[in-house]
Order: sequence, then C-alpha cells, then structure tokens
Amino acid sequence: MSAESACPPPLPVWLREALRSAVSAELIAEVVAVDLDAAFDHLRDDEEFVAALTASVTENVRTLHRVAMGEVELDELDLVQPRRLAVVQARRRVVQASLHLSYRVGFLTMWRDWVGRLDAVEADPARRCEGARLLTELVMAYQNAALAQVAREHMLTEESLQRSRDHLRFRLVKDLLNSDHVPDKFELLGLGYDIDADHIAVASRADAGTDWVRRVQATCAVTDVLHHTEPDGIHVRFLARRAWTAEARAGLRRLLAEHGVAAEVSAPARGLEGLRHAYGQLGRLRRIRGAFAGKHQRYQLARDGVIEYADVRLEAIFLDDLPIAAQLVEEELATLSGTGSGLDVLRETLCVWLRERNYAATARALHLHENTVRNRVHRIEELLGHDLQSRHAELMLALRLHDLLAGLNETATPIRRAM
Repeated sequence: MSAESACPPPLPVWLREALRSAVSAELIAEVVAVDLDAAFDHLRDDEEFVAALTASVTENVRTLHRVAMGEVELDELDLVQPRRLAVVQARRRVVQASLHLSYRVGFLTMWRDWVGRLDAVEADPARRCEGARLLTELVMAYQNAALAQVAREHMLTEESLQRSRDHLRFRLVKDLLNSDHVPDKFELLGLGYDIDADHIAVASRADAGTDWVRRVQATCAVTDVLHHTEPDGIHVRFLARRAWTAEARAGLRRLLAEHGVAAEVSAPARGLEGLRHAYGQLGRLRRIRGAFAGKHQRYQLARDGVIEYADVRLEAIFLDDLPIAAQLVEEELATLSGTGSGLDVLRETLCVWLRERNYAATARALHLHENTVRNRVHRIEELLGHDLQSRHAELMLALRLHDLLAGLNETATPIRRAM
C-alpha cells in the first residue's frame, strides 16, 4: 500500500455530521460479541481476556471516530489497549491468524453500523454511495495501521515468551540429566515427555536439519521427542518408544543414513536413569569418534556416518580405565604396538586379515599382491611371537584400543615409540 492510500483524505463535513454520535456502548458490545464468536470462542469465559478485549475495542472504536472527525491523524496513532490485548493474546497462545480475523470482523461491524447511520440521515443516493466509499477507505486504512501495531506487539511477546520457555525447558532438561538431581512430579509434567518410555539418544550437528526427526516419528513409532542443545551446538534428541526393537533401531539408522546425518546413537534404556545412561553413552561415543578419526574404515565404523554404542561397546568400557586398556595393548601387540609408518601398515594388514581370515581376501581388500600379504603376516607373527590362528578377538580389540589411545593422546598408554 502506498503512502497516499494509507492516509485517506479528510471526510467531508456532511459525512462527519452523519457520524457525530457514532460511538455507542451498543456498538462496542456488538464488536466484542462478534470478535468472541469468530476468533475467541474458547476464551469467552476468561474474565481477564474479555476485559482486555472490551478495553481494546473501546479504544479502537473511539480512536477511529476521532480520526473520522479529523481530531487525530492516522499516522499519529499510538494505541495502548489494543497493544495490551496483543500481549494477553500472546500469553494465551492466540495465533496471529485469530488476531487478524478478529480485526476483520470487528471493523466490518463498525463499517456496517456507520454506513447504516449515513443511510438513515442522507437522502441523496449519490452522497450515500460516496460516503460508503469514503468510509470503506477510512476503515481499511485504520485497520491496517492498527494491525501493524498490535501484530508487532504480539510477535515480540511471542518471541520473548518462547525464549523464556526454551530457557526454562533447557534448564529442566539439564537438571534431569544430572544424576544428583531428584525431580518432582511437576518438573516431569512440565517436560512434556514420557520419561518412563524406552529411550534412545541421538547426537547430531546443527547442519543436520530436522527432516529426519519427522521421518523417524512417522515410521519408527516414536511417541515423544525431547530436544536438548549442548553448549558446543551439538543437538541431542531423546526418542521415546514403547520398546526399541532391533527392527526399529535398524530403521532409525537407515533413516539417519538416508538423510546424510552424521550421528552418535546410544543403546536403548528405560526410565529416568535410562535417559541419563543414554546421554552418558553419547559423550563416550563422541570421544571415540574423534579418537578414531581417519581410521573408521579400518574397523568398518561409521561408513554411513552413524556410530552406535553397540559398535564400540568394548572401547567405551575401557574409556573408564585407560591404564588397563594400555596394558592390554602392550600385552597383546608386544612390539607391534610401536609407532612409525611401517608398524602402522602392519597393524592395518593384521586388522584386515583378522576380519577376512584368508590371504586372498585380505590382498583384495588392501589392493595388494597375495605374496605381499603373506610376507607381512609372517613379519607380524615374528613381532607377536606366535601365529595368528588363535586369539583373534583379543588381537582385534588390542588393535582398536591402540588406535583409540593414540587418538585420545593419553599419557596413560605405554605404547612403544619407534627406535
């Protein structure tokens, strides 16, 4: 709308005279009634809201009349009660669409009343038509100006309330994740999440979006989602389900991979302690992912971007006792645990051989000649002091712990250094 159309010209004297007594208690009551019927029927028993609505309508009717009488310029509007009503509406979660609807039906009611007054006193059909046109322009311009003020007030209040709600919810979730905190029933009710359900926690980056969350809710029978943002921007979502079956967990992983979401996924756990346990697993998973950076493929981890607790359960357990992990590495790998590119190549060969269990498949996986693999395996057996036909599980765990400790750069490890 242009500046010219936003401020219509002053009404002619004959039209002002027709509207001289247009403000009435009956008109105000009628506007309040149509507003309640059209937009706020669920609030008609709310005394505070109805009082605020009546005060707002009263000010709008009187101010519109003053504009019509030429006592106030349209661009000088400074509405008080309508803006206060907008705050009350936002606090009661009245949506902007209902606010706009109330203004449309309310000002239409005023327009009809005023056109009726004009028709009652004006005999000239041309003047009645011209008066109706001028009143239409005036009422529409006033409605737009008033709506600009109240809609902004409503929006600002909504944003402030949302920030406050988000802050309170963040504090509540943070308290719940603290194992020392004993929540009361009101906290749990305010959470809006089934704390007694079977939970899986998923950590993802901010750029992962939320499409996958909606898909998981729709396809994996997720009943509730609890969102928590870490200080470093990582998004943690707890997904509640009656029971996280193996099929449902596979579906969750598949959806994360389809959406390209790099995520850490806890094992399922039930109840409040389960929620805390799942959250603790995410911390371990993030440390392990970082420590294995660059060596995921060696252990066929996170090939789809997703790392589950079940994938690294043993490594997670050893995170709580790194000296024991270092001792296991030393005892199982012996001099093979040293540093240097040559030893790293042998460890990679050993890892693939333990997975494939034959020379040909290992050679294909490493893009090597089979004889090269045989020579490397022979060298590995010399360093270990025994053949590779036994202790497969122990050797694979020792290899993974070796890379985990190296990635963590922990001083607790006695990993040998190259001579």
